[in-house]
Amino acid sequence: MIFLDNFVIPSGTEHAALLNILQVLTLLIFLPFTGMVLGGSILSVYFNGKGIKESKPLYTRFAKDIMDRILVKRSAGLAFGVLPVATLTIIYAQFLMNAKIITVNFLAFSTLYYFAAIIFLLRYKNSFLKVIPHSKFLVTLRLARKEEGEEENEESIIPSLSGYAYFGLVALLVGLFLFVCGATIVAEPSRWNTSGILKSVFSLPVWMNYIYLILASCAIAGSAILYFFFVWQGGIKDMSEDYSRLVKKTVVPFTLVSSVLLPVFLFGGIILMPASSMSSSVYLYVVFAFISILLASNLLYGILKNSEMQFAGAVFFIMFLIFTFTIVKDQLVLGNSVREHLYAINQKAEEYDRQKEALVMTSTGVSAEQIYNQKCIACHKFDVKLVGPPYKETVPKYNGDVKKLSEFIFNPVKINPDYPSMPNQGLKKKEAEAMAQWLMEKVNH
Repeated sequence: MIFLDNFVIPSGTEHAALLNILQVLTLLIFLPFTGMVLGGSILSVYFNGKGIKESKPLYTRFAKDIMDRILVKRSAGLAFGVLPVATLTIIYAQFLMNAKIITVNFLAFSTLYYFAAIIFLLRYKNSFLKVIPHSKFLVTLRLARKEEGEEENEESIIPSLSGYAYFGLVALLVGLFLFVCGATIVAEPSRWNTSGILKSVFSLPVWMNYIYLILASCAIAGSAILYFFFVWQGGIKDMSEDYSRLVKKTVVPFTLVSSVLLPVFLFGGIILMPASSMSSSVYLYVVFAFISILLASNLLYGILKNSEMQFAGAVFFIMFLIFTFTIVKDQLVLGNSVREHLYAINQKAEEYDRQKEALVMTSTGVSAEQIYNQKCIACHKFDVKLVGPPYKETVPKYNGDVKKLSEFIFNPVKINPDYPSMPNQGLKKKEAEAMAQWLMEKVNH
């Protein structure tokens, strides 16, 4: 989005490296959580509808328990779903500054869809009722009243009749698709100027990555259900034999099939990537992901055959590894794709720094950097303690007050007992002001 260019500045090499780390960490939060919500919602909506159609309370309880454990509360949905994708939008805007590509547009709209999806799914989660009179009219109106003397049990849970489930699921699928579109088209710099909305939507690499992410979502959601239902804190305490059998019979094959299909789209996506985006490191992480998929599938097959639920925790952990290897692989592809663009941005960042330094010198008529090299460098550095404290420790204490800092530089007094007094450097007022302004610019950049 063009308006975001007004809020970003050219990023230097160090800044870009920090953004890359932040991006990886954000994706490690966002994608596994989104996967669990998506896969869990698919299962929950399916069994809620099945419970209504076949009048089986066991299906209804399963649908409700999935949402209770996957989407715990509103704050989790916003913190792990909406906030990360909004952060990623800003990071991509920084990386792709002035680039003629619609990635940031896709991600911005993806954020809106994610927000809507979380709200709808939370409404769906809270629409299950317990212990209401046996009246279809009251069920339809969702009026909950406990009958006198009636005890709660799994058969008293009323299916959700809310349409929010379908709205939330569609919004989540659309948001995920927009996210994949934005992230995938970056890998082909030669087509940045020609990749419009329709070309991106019908791009084969986009669909390969999208289906891979949906399958990975189903796999991690299934492993999360097995883990939270049977392992975490001893599993669900009041689980009946029929309920346990239903969960195992449904979730284990669901997770296994999703995992087995993953390599098809993992390798398919790699084959369709342009050679300029590939490197030996990318192939290495593809191999790591493939080995993890094989290991998880093997453990799931063991659970399917022998009902050995003690492996559920290991499967859940391996699913996180699969997401981790996939994310790192994608980041390496991104780095290879935007290398030339980032080089140009880094050059702009250096020019931006030179312009700021020239502005300081122009406004004061003094070269602060020259003063630093002549008088300050022997005792001070920006991030290392020498005779005096590092500037990145002391300058922020002035909260941008250039006048107050310049007064200290002009006539220094002892402040920190851990360091010796700073000697008077014999600077003129104008030189002290230039030095203070220069330090503020350098530390706050």
